[in-house]
Amino acid sequence: MSYRYDIEGLRATAVLLVVIFHINEALIPGGFIGVDLFFVISGYVITQRIYKDGLDKPGAFLEFYRRRIRRITPVMLFVTAATLIAGVFILLPEDLLDLAWSAVFAAFSAANIYFTFFLDTSYFANDSRYVPLLHLWSLGVEEQFYLVWPLLLFVLMRFPRVILSTLILVMVGSMAWGEYWLRAGDYSAAYYMLPSRAFQLCAGGFCLFLAQTSFIKRTSPSALLTIGAIGAALIAGSAYGLTGQDKFPGLNAVPVTVGASLVLLAGTKTTILSRILSISPARFIGGISYSMYLWHWPILAYLRYVYVDIDLPTGLVVLAAIIGVSYLSTRFIEDPFRHSKRSFKEIFLSMFAAPTAALTLACSVFLATSGYVPLFSPENYENKLAELRDGTKPAYDYPYVCQETRVTVEDTTGKHCIINGTEEPKTLLWGDSNAAHYIGILREIAKSAGASFRNIEHSACPPVLADGYRFAKPRFRNACKRSLPLVKAILSNYDHIIIAASYSAYTSNVDFFPALKATIEKLTKSGKTVTLIGQTVQFINYDRFCQQKALKFGIECQRKFSANIKGAQSLNRKLSRMVAQIDGARYIDFNDLICPKESCSPYREGKAIYFDGGHISMDGSQELGKQAVADGSYKDLFLH
Repeated sequence: MSYRYDIEGLRATAVLLVVIFHINEALIPGGFIGVDLFFVISGYVITQRIYKDGLDKPGAFLEFYRRRIRRITPVMLFVTAATLIAGVFILLPEDLLDLAWSAVFAAFSAANIYFTFFLDTSYFANDSRYVPLLHLWSLGVEEQFYLVWPLLLFVLMRFPRVILSTLILVMVGSMAWGEYWLRAGDYSAAYYMLPSRAFQLCAGGFCLFLAQTSFIKRTSPSALLTIGAIGAALIAGSAYGLTGQDKFPGLNAVPVTVGASLVLLAGTKTTILSRILSISPARFIGGISYSMYLWHWPILAYLRYVYVDIDLPTGLVVLAAIIGVSYLSTRFIEDPFRHSKRSFKEIFLSMFAAPTAALTLACSVFLATSGYVPLFSPENYENKLAELRDGTKPAYDYPYVCQETRVTVEDTTGKHCIINGTEEPKTLLWGDSNAAHYIGILREIAKSAGASFRNIEHSACPPVLADGYRFAKPRFRNACKRSLPLVKAILSNYDHIIIAASYSAYTSNVDFFPALKATIEKLTKSGKTVTLIGQTVQFINYDRFCQQKALKFGIECQRKFSANIKGAQSLNRKLSRMVAQIDGARYIDFNDLICPKESCSPYREGKAIYFDGGHISMDGSQELGKQAVADGSYKDLFLH
């Protein structure tokens, strides 16, 4: 029950994993597991405090929550308030509204609930790295856990013999719950909600009780060192073996949870590992780890929001700044409040109720003004924003674009999916969202040729006949699997099939090109003419909101975003060679329209023509289509 300096070192490991991962994911691909380390550590430390103080004394529960409020709330509310103030000067109105809502939820220990049900995680969602308070989801999980954990321990500590077995059942149930959510495709709930995370906090408590058993007490330091080394290896394996694309938590969270638990158990006696974790630099970072976690994310989010390129030199400067502000935060906010001797009532009112009410009131002002804070908005701000937004709508916003995550029978038969006519045409445009963003171009070319076509697009699902769903990312696979049969059933109705996709999204699977080629060959052998449209040029880190953000702070958007020309050219050469081998198939792409003389820009005459880095906006697509008609370069596209 003595204070353990090695736990500060484990905290330092956790926070550095998270911060470095968020600065540059390539450095530690699975660095997000630092949060999982925090959960296990927190479960251990809080259970240790409860075990030491007991829950059978008068006022024990109030004392527990008095400690929790003074430890967690003051600096969290301070960081939230500072983030809100910065947001007034930096964020677009809709982003300020989201920030205000997330701040209110966070103040009431429910940030994870907000981000589960209100954070857009769809295919075209904005980059979550721009969401300033996203990291507070983990505090929501912990705070909700501590509403029920003392009550559970209050019961279990009266029946010591069933503590370990009961906690094992709870942990298995929680992990299974998360795995169920993942397999059902409910990734946000699995990641952010308490039921799927409780087993990690429980694991820390389990370690505390296991450490009290005679078996662990009799275990030699050398054996514990071996246990700790295995735990450290499991943590490192997760940090470098997992990526943000892996399903998580569920079974993938078991190794890091077990690893953290083993390191905690190993630290019950002095070993080389516990000494390493107890060195001064590790203890220093561990001591400011809570503030580091709170400050790092909004700092990084705002830097990215205003397009600061966080390369290695910048990343080192940012890391130093985070450490500096975290030290000050710990020294002047955390430490004075966490050692307060005030009563529960005084602490509740001064450290939670009053500042939360003030925060909620401020957020209410932002919500009432729809994010347009008059004193801090440029002149005629709302009208200028509206003008810029009109030209950047995506293809799927238009009723005649039949792009769905899951295709329905209505999409395959409805007249609203026919472009330039009402009678069923003989041409079908089929593909994913990259097919949809060509509709403006194809519409203009078809109109000039007196032609029409039907469009069907399944988001993030390739136009491949033989089990094409296997090439989709896991979260879109089930919808893809259900969409493809509906499209296959109508292909025989058309003489001309135009295929388009974001091919680069699927090429990590070596079977993709053979499967695409087999699809085209099957269609041409059945008498169809097939036109394959190549990969569109993509713009690295492009943000359609750049010109809107420039209204608040000067940014030169026209030349800010570079094009991945070589990537598109290399992929399109491969596609062109493949199509050239198939009778009845032909290849085209529209990159000459986007990059005349290889001078690429996501803007035309000062207006954005891209919706995001890989998708042309509908207005942009139509402008490019008019240009194509004027040039006459694609006049034979609808002749077959």
